[in-house]
Amino acid sequence: MGGVLTDPEPAADGNHFSCSMSAVLLARVHAFGGDQAVGKLLALAGSERSPEYLLDITNWISYDEAIALWRAGTDVTHHPDFARAVGADAAERLNASPVAALLRSLGSPENVYRQIATSASKFSVAAQLEATDAGPGFAEIVATAAPGFERSAHHCAWTRGLLSTTPILFGLPRAHVQHDQCAAHGASECHYRITWDADQAKVTADTSGQVAALRQQLDAMRERLQSMFATASDLIAADHIDDVLARITDRAAVEVRAPRYLVAVRLTPDGEVHCHHKGFDDEEAMEYAKLVLERHPASHPDSWLVVPVGSNRHEYGRLLAMHHADQRFFPVERELLQVYARYAASALDGASALMQAQQRYDQSAALLDLARALARAGTSREVALRLADAVPSVVDCDRVGVYLWDSVDAQLVQQAVHRNQSDDDELEELKVRTPVPGGPLERLLNNPSHEPMFIDAENGDPVLRELTAKVGAEATIIVPLATTDALLGLLVVSVLQRADRLKPNPDLLDRLSGVAAQATTALQNGALVDQITHQALHDQLTGLANRLQFTEQLRVAINRARQSSQSLTLFYVDLDGFKPVNDEFGHEVGDQLLVAVGQRLIGSTRADDAVARLGGDEFAILIHGHTSPQEAEAVIARLTRAFEDPFKIAGHELRLGASVGRAVFPIDADTADELLRCADSAMFQNKRGRSAIRRALSA
Repeated sequence: MGGVLTDPEPAADGNHFSCSMSAVLLARVHAFGGDQAVGKLLALAGSERSPEYLLDITNWISYDEAIALWRAGTDVTHHPDFARAVGADAAERLNASPVAALLRSLGSPENVYRQIATSASKFSVAAQLEATDAGPGFAEIVATAAPGFERSAHHCAWTRGLLSTTPILFGLPRAHVQHDQCAAHGASECHYRITWDADQAKVTADTSGQVAALRQQLDAMRERLQSMFATASDLIAADHIDDVLARITDRAAVEVRAPRYLVAVRLTPDGEVHCHHKGFDDEEAMEYAKLVLERHPASHPDSWLVVPVGSNRHEYGRLLAMHHADQRFFPVERELLQVYARYAASALDGASALMQAQQRYDQSAALLDLARALARAGTSREVALRLADAVPSVVDCDRVGVYLWDSVDAQLVQQAVHRNQSDDDELEELKVRTPVPGGPLERLLNNPSHEPMFIDAENGDPVLRELTAKVGAEATIIVPLATTDALLGLLVVSVLQRADRLKPNPDLLDRLSGVAAQATTALQNGALVDQITHQALHDQLTGLANRLQFTEQLRVAINRARQSSQSLTLFYVDLDGFKPVNDEFGHEVGDQLLVAVGQRLIGSTRADDAVARLGGDEFAILIHGHTSPQEAEAVIARLTRAFEDPFKIAGHELRLGASVGRAVFPIDADTADELLRCADSAMFQNKRGRSAIRRALSA
């Protein structure tokens, strides 16, 4: 790409003030009047930003937004010099932030003021600041509006407050700032004269002030290390290249303050460009990505901080932090950005290695088919089904069984079986196998092995020979599916005739090893999917089905009932007296009580009925099959009786009641959502009637 992309004018892109300003502003308003004052502030300012956005110091807002926030803050807090106070708060509020650590690295207050043009850009690009003179105990600063802006009295006051904080970073008292000429009041530029006690600065270098400053630097370094460790943890957890890039960009934005960031990489020299950005729109981000990839990092403007994303194995791309044309970066910021670029390269090395491993798998067409089949699987059972169906294309066999270890019930369970047409369907299936003390399964559990076990009429463990003979196998190879420390299951490959088809040889064992490697990885992923699926479909507190799963069960049941012209009954249960328990004994006791309620509801229904927690203290029960009105009343009676005895929780005897509503398909409603609403409405009417009775009795 031959063209040169230029920065937009500062006034045009909307990234004018770092949210380190708005974070301090919101903190001051919150200290004044809490959440209500913050809400009033945002309403008066006409802000569409959330408090979370304005508190995130990696975000930026426009000049107009900043002015509106200062004005609104003045009205809310009635502070006559609110904007200056916000600036003056910065040192205390942001003392342990990366930008504070960056400024301390300059060594002294006068050095910070000498480099004010760069220092100020960490907070705002709406003004150009220049140090005309600086030395121990004093600094002269001139501020003018950046192109496209006008100086505002609020902006000038905030700048005055912010300039007073620099000595605080070094353990000194706040500086005194004179602001005799102000562009907001007709002067051509703002003049700030800043003074602090230079003699005290010398004393501080040898006394407790130095200790305080060092402590602050230590806090900042600790936070930076935590950020580095958090980045490493993030990248370990990330399982997709886009996640890697997003996390790197977000973390770098904390350490290197700029309005815009971009990371662009290719996993292979001619591969697709992967890009993540902040502060760009999607179209221009890709243009900048192509540019930084094509050019040497040193060839870009000083307002661009570009570092390579590369390792000793491969150069992947570039990481960019970008200021406006008249802004610069500190040298230490390049070092920080390089750290995050190296993190990105390490993560991409892992992704690249996985791609190469996949290419090696692709060398075998049969294993590739298996890999594709397993890649489409989600849960462990789906992995088992696809594995059983795919193995015959890899190994000549008549039967494949996949058994997975159930750690909850401590048994091996058949999850899938594949049989050729010649296989007799009436042969005995070994559905479940419980380990026998000292037996082969227990030995495998105690010492997981990856070595296949060959079994025929003469070879192999006697117990295993007996088991495989029950399914008519002449020869069987049992392939453990195991990690280094855990048995996940067994792949059982059998032939019913011509035992030589499974005669162990290097080629067969290589193919089975390839199958086992892919199956083990897929089963590990499947276990994660099982866990995620369970969490997505079950209430995390009670273990019951949640609203999502229950609604789907209800839809399936309605479709089945509609096809068979049957009815089904739904009960909606709301607890009476639960809130006082929470209020008096706390949420932990309340949570235990909800678990106990769930167990009683299960005990009051049949095994094939569905019980769910819909949220809060609301439960639902779906009775499968046709239920007469009399039977439905009996269910309601059972549910009501379930609450007669007190619940014994954490040494307390707690009593609850329950209001139950009923709805019947297709009499009351024709869809799942409508049926739930009908049952909920019936429950509410029941609860209201019970409340009326209680009020009448107490009158």
